[in-house]
Amino acid sequence: MVGEKGLPDVLSVNVNGDLDDESLIRRAEKCEVVWVGYNPNFKDPFSVADLIADHVRFLGFGVVPVDYDCFRILENFKDVVRRHRDTVFALGIGAGSLRGNEGLRRVTDCLKFLRNRIDLLFCGCSGPLITKMASKIADGILFNYAHPDHLRWILQFVERNVIKVAYAPSLILPSDFERDLLLACAIVACSSKSFAKAFGYDKICEELSKINFVEAIRDYKRFGVIPRAVEKYRDVLIEKFSISGKFDEFVERLREILKICDHVVLGDPFFRDLKQIEMLKSLEI
Repeated sequence: MVGEKGLPDVLSVNVNGDLDDESLIRRAEKCEVVWVGYNPNFKDPFSVADLIADHVRFLGFGVVPVDYDCFRILENFKDVVRRHRDTVFALGIGAGSLRGNEGLRRVTDCLKFLRNRIDLLFCGCSGPLITKMASKIADGILFNYAHPDHLRWILQFVERNVIKVAYAPSLILPSDFERDLLLACAIVACSSKSFAKAFGYDKICEELSKINFVEAIRDYKRFGVIPRAVEKYRDVLIEKFSISGKFDEFVERLREILKICDHVVLGDPFFRDLKQIEMLKSLEI
């Protein structure tokens, strides 16, 4: 759904809080429709939002983990909204580090708490059960899938007509940020056991699950190295878990996804390359 109580366009860009303030503002000004990502290694997403909100038309949070605390999420979100009344906001929440029944319970409880307090509420989902439950409550679902087959699979579990968003690592290749793309793909690849089993990714996920990605990101930022298991599965990770390729291939993948979903968020590392952000103006989707 685009327009009315929905998203202002079919395409937006994720920004993360690991760049300096000036760089974040420059990117926000060029994008106008953005989502602020969460990572424990980076700046608090609400601080990033406060910094860039006056430079964009729309700002979403994708996604704030419920272990951040649901009441605290609401208070911080409302504080940002109060200070930037000319910007449209959306809030996305997810399970974060929580898994299993505890993660499901915490997310659904938080969604119910936020439901009548947030105008545009999203949930980050990768597994069948959370998708089924969240789609009964939220306005939209943020799927961390990039391949059309994966998206068609997860959409089986949506219970009602919600805003369907593909939110995935993205990059036009070749690029200096290709290893950032690879690491981002590895982070999102195995967030659902049901998904891994359905597509035969069990072996890959068994190896990737041994990686501490918080430490892996720190090591990459400091030393430029990524885990061997990530390098080992480079081809399948980039092909199946990213929106990427040469310009024409990139555009074609976006078109395929938009036949299935209402909106695409170009995830990390797309926002890191200003030239790629500027190329968005020439996209004909």
